[in-house]
Amino acid sequence: MTKYISELFEEFEKLKSRKAKLEFLQQHKNMDLFKAVLQGAFDPNIKWKIAVPDYTPDDAPIGLNPSNLFQEIPKCTIFAEGHHKGEGVSNGRLEQILIQVLESMCKQESLIYEGMLKKKLKVKGLTEKIVLEVFPDLYRNVEPEESKTKAWR
Repeated sequence: MTKYISELFEEFEKLKSRKAKLEFLQQHKNMDLFKAVLQGAFDPNIKWKIAVPDYTPDDAPIGLNPSNLFQEIPKCTIFAEGHHKGEGVSNGRLEQILIQVLESMCKQESLIYEGMLKKKLKVKGLTEKIVLEVFPDLYRNVEPEESKTKAWR
């Protein structure tokens, strides 16, 4: 059974040693969506163009919600500065879409998404330094002139 990304972060928080945390990240290194959340949160080249509005996450237990991070992370590029998916979409419409996304997930998943957009994942022991030890290629190399046209891999 596949674990939800929020469940992975909950497991990570329970780990006591740095070595265990590094091993945990190493075990999940090939999980593209997990890496995408880390990239969205830590990569300084990715700029989010929307503030997180007030919302009420779905109150159903995890797994019984209309959506989850596995479904929503691939679509998050609409909120990234310079990405073609968000071109021509008004800020008001972006806010409506973001509210729909956040309210379709359980609280744990919504908080991860929100943390990614705010560039502040609230996961105990998860630092940029430890993430970059396991994912040294996490940051995109963007040339200055490209940064306006490319906002995500």
